[in-house]
Amino acid sequence: MRVRVLPLALASLLFANCAAENHTATNSAAGDTVDVSFAAELTDVSVLGEFTHEDLKESSSAVASRLSPGVFWTHNDAGNDERLFAFDSTGQDLGRVRITGAKNRDWEAMASGPCAEGACLYIGDVGDNLAAQKFVTVYRVKEPAAPGRGKPTDVPAAAALRFRYPDGAHDVESMWVDADTSIWLATKRRLRDASGRNRQSLVFRVPASAWMAADVVTAELADSLPMVPTNREATMVTDAAISNPFGDGDGSALLAVRTYGALYIFESSRTGRPGKVRARCSLASLREPQGEAVAWLPDGRVLLGSEKLGAKLHAARCEP
Repeated sequence: MRVRVLPLALASLLFANCAAENHTATNSAAGDTVDVSFAAELTDVSVLGEFTHEDLKESSSAVASRLSPGVFWTHNDAGNDERLFAFDSTGQDLGRVRITGAKNRDWEAMASGPCAEGACLYIGDVGDNLAAQKFVTVYRVKEPAAPGRGKPTDVPAAAALRFRYPDGAHDVESMWVDADTSIWLATKRRLRDASGRNRQSLVFRVPASAWMAADVVTAELADSLPMVPTNREATMVTDAAISNPFGDGDGSALLAVRTYGALYIFESSRTGRPGKVRARCSLASLREPQGEAVAWLPDGRVLLGSEKLGAKLHAARCEP
């Protein structure tokens, strides 16, 4: 969720200026330096449809179902109730599920991943616009079947993991889960180092062992991403999705991380750690009102979604 929306032309201009000011950035784990003054264009772009559920006005993430190919899940953010919305790739309403035993303080992220029950949805109550929360929560829910339009159902939260960041509160909207159920999170907003320079988006990891903890645990600073959020909204990090969260086959995976203005594709693995940057693409051509969702499609494209009722759902490739 963001507080204000810039006109598209201005957002695109600011994004370009930001890229010029921050010419290179480094992914610490991969040792990879990326020229962020250049972004490729999306290819194989198509408009798939738009959300049709009248109550889905602030879609803040998107997750592909593990159980039902062609089904996706999303949710509203702060100020809304504890419901998940099922939809197909055209945005058609496939029903809603209320999560009992959970609270939507600010649901801003969601991921699919393994769990003892087989396949689970991980709901990130991790939004924190003012960086004021003492801790945040991720709920784990056994993935339900899409109930069908007009057939709402209830599902209990199977587990809740509370954690804090080692350096203080952060606003986060991007989360993914790896094959051992560790949680990865990337910071959204501008951060500065001791000298006042803008920092890269930080990546935190909450290990799988934390799910056994009864108290609030501390995430570990694990990495950084080659994107530098500033006060220009086009640079803010708004969602992430890993293509193989269950570690199928040889475990290889791609990690998609988006901002309001660009999409990054990283190499990854069953560990979930972001590796070498494979591609970076501008999203300006989509004219999204408030792009905060990315998910993988079976054909290797990504699904891109936005807040606002009636916002278009796009499919596209981001390649070198």
